[in-house]
Amino acid sequence: AAPMPASLSFEQAAALPLTAITAWEALFDRLRVPSPPHAVPRKRLLVIGGAGGVGSVAVQLAAKVAGLEVIATASRPSSVAWVRELGAHHVIDHFGDMQAQLKTLGIEQVDYVLILNDTDRHFPAAAAIVAPQGTVCTIVENKDALDVSLLKSKSAGLVWEFMFTRSMYATPDMVEQGRLLEEVARLVDTGILRSTVSEVLSPINAANVRKAHALLEGGHVIGKVVLKD
Repeated sequence: AAPMPASLSFEQAAALPLTAITAWEALFDRLRVPSPPHAVPRKRLLVIGGAGGVGSVAVQLAAKVAGLEVIATASRPSSVAWVRELGAHHVIDHFGDMQAQLKTLGIEQVDYVLILNDTDRHFPAAAAIVAPQGTVCTIVENKDALDVSLLKSKSAGLVWEFMFTRSMYATPDMVEQGRLLEEVARLVDTGILRSTVSEVLSPINAANVRKAHALLEGGHVIGKVVLKD
């Protein structure tokens, strides 16, 4: 637990904790992105699913806090505009050939890949795109076996992020999630990060719960949907 950002409304703040913890842990604990930045030349991160809830926070953290060169994926004009507003330096379409699109941008490989959408589908491309000694992180469970041998010749790694690991296993560092939320609140209140809520449905009733689920199941939600009483 941590105090909410003083500059946000309750519904704006409600959109942040789960996605902020997931994005923060994925970048700084799993991918081990340096913070504050010190890498020269600047390292690159590909965020697959940049306009979703976690992606909307990850793009901001990577670009504005870690100082990475961020390539985000988005497939519609509205989501492309959204990730650019959040700080993405380049945008490609995850429904197309991502490796070819990166080469068009003059990018042969990236140091980090963060998969936030359909691990089974995107892992082979991630393995091809990640640089030697780079790392791929995913938050989405796979249905089929992943061919991790694709990473062997590169000495590249595959890691998972699950925000409930610390609480589920009562790890000694459980308190870190409160601390990182305090830092997220500070970053919001100083204008570095912004809330990712895109739609607020009110009141909380069966009809609006059904509407929220329908929006999420449609796969086209930008940022987070919040229910307000």
